[in-house]
Amino acid sequence: MPPLPEGPSLDRVRGPVEIPLLETWQVLTAGTIVLVVSILLLWLCIRYLRKESSQKPQISPSKVAIDELNATAKLANDDDRFAVQASAALRRYFEDGLHIPSYGRTSEEFLRSLKGNTLLNASFNESLERFFAQCDAMKFARKSSSTEERSALISTAKQLIDIADKTKENAPK
Repeated sequence: MPPLPEGPSLDRVRGPVEIPLLETWQVLTAGTIVLVVSILLLWLCIRYLRKESSQKPQISPSKVAIDELNATAKLANDDDRFAVQASAALRRYFEDGLHIPSYGRTSEEFLRSLKGNTLLNASFNESLERFFAQCDAMKFARKSSSTEERSALISTAKQLIDIADKTKENAPK
């Protein structure tokens, strides 16, 4: 075999040079774009959900209370539970419909807080006082009640709700 010709020296030859798949600026740009698109999608979802929730028909507190009272009227032979649910329905109406705090108060404390309320008149307060007295007697004194008495309590509660609703509508804003 003949001798090879003189060529360049192999001292300065390096191995393969690694070329990165992506540069740092490309990674940062892609990350920023993904972040901005994610925030935009989240904002659009929240906006859509708020719009949907505002379009749902709101059930009035009086309708909710009357539905609760109708369900309570179906309770049979459980005076304690009847009294608890009937008074809770009326208290919930006062809390949600009239914005009068009623939870965490005894019946007496609640009735005392209504004394200075100009929205409700004296006869309304008296009817309310009788209603709570009868419910308290069933809850705490274990007084038994007949079907007619329960029916009368439910109708009294419904009348109180109707009167309060009418008074609230006619009140100056």
